[in-house]
Amino acid sequence: MNNANEVLAPLGPSNTVFPPRRVGLLAFAVVVLFMVYQVTVENLFAPLQSEMATELDLGNARSAVVSASCLLAFAVMQLPAGLLIDRFGVARLLPAIAALAGLSAFMFARSDGFVTAILARSLLGAAAAFVTPALASVVRGVAPVSRFALMMGIGDMAIGIGGVLGVAGGNALENAVGWRTTLVIAAIVAIPIAITLLVWIPRRWFSAPPTSIGEVHTSPLAAIKEVISQRTVRIAALVFAVSCGTVCGFGGMWNMKLAEGWAWNEQEATIITASFYVGLAVFSPVAGWLGMRFGSRRTLMVSMWVALPLFLFWLLVPGTWPLWIDIINVVALGAALSANVLAFEIATRGLPANRVGTAIAVVSLGGVIAGVVLEIIPGLVAEHIDAAPLSKLQMANAIFAFSIALAIGATYLLPKRA
Repeated sequence: MNNANEVLAPLGPSNTVFPPRRVGLLAFAVVVLFMVYQVTVENLFAPLQSEMATELDLGNARSAVVSASCLLAFAVMQLPAGLLIDRFGVARLLPAIAALAGLSAFMFARSDGFVTAILARSLLGAAAAFVTPALASVVRGVAPVSRFALMMGIGDMAIGIGGVLGVAGGNALENAVGWRTTLVIAAIVAIPIAITLLVWIPRRWFSAPPTSIGEVHTSPLAAIKEVISQRTVRIAALVFAVSCGTVCGFGGMWNMKLAEGWAWNEQEATIITASFYVGLAVFSPVAGWLGMRFGSRRTLMVSMWVALPLFLFWLLVPGTWPLWIDIINVVALGAALSANVLAFEIATRGLPANRVGTAIAVVSLGGVIAGVVLEIIPGLVAEHIDAAPLSKLQMANAIFAFSIALAIGATYLLPKRA
């Protein structure tokens, strides 16, 4: 039987010191907890946007810009966030980042127009940029390399769980207390999250990722160049861009609008939208295990081939069937797209621990940029095309079918051993 304080198997050089198992797993758990919170706050926009848009006088295009501003700020901060995580470590940065996320929710609750809403969402995006590099840094410090994909998959459950809480929980709270009070509640929750991060991520172990004796820190530009010079990192970033871009762009607001376009009422559309995140949450660790068992490239390829017909069915096929059929289809779509987490394992394979945050940031940056583009384009299409409401939404959401097809093509560029 393993002792609770057993030191986990090292990932890097033999002279690297790693935390005891209990300390490492607690750190992993609280980072995942913060990730759930961050994704929840991010996805509150989907159920709140209708009432919010009316009060703040936002049309489809402006609503899309407000929503996408979070991803745009995420993109701007992604590389700096990865570099800062690699340089200073998770323990020093993440409690303050959690407080920043809470502040963004409070600012959003107090917004009085288009500009202030963008500023609040942008602040949330800047905070969110730190989460995935922090998670990857902790995972590389507490788990064997062979389990990296599995643990990142477990961590990626936070996207699905946060999506469900944000969409379903946000809808319930909005109906009870209104959209502004919902965001104030979200801001208050950040306080215990920040305290938990401060207590359970000790600086003794997580002030900076483990480094070898005699190793010196390089400049930020040199670190970025070193990571980008790896061909596998570049291809992994491309795969993640087009697959995660679909999750970010489609998963919340546009999925809900499409459900309403198919004549489901607001409550039913909320259930369908939340179901997408259920698929992501439940199957992210499964995708990690499949990647560990059969290889990340093969798992990604099969998953994207499954995702494309599922999305086309949801986009194009009319029907008078019960709600549960669409729910199952959307759950399966989320499950298939959850395999994008394997791009992180591919990108970080063979890299030293003090380059993991930067590599994850490079890969995430591709997904975020694609997410921004894929969230704004449907809004522009819906705003400027003259067609019946359902046809307009179908044309607006067609971009996501192309992005999934691009993800399929990108997986073929990966090395066969990946």
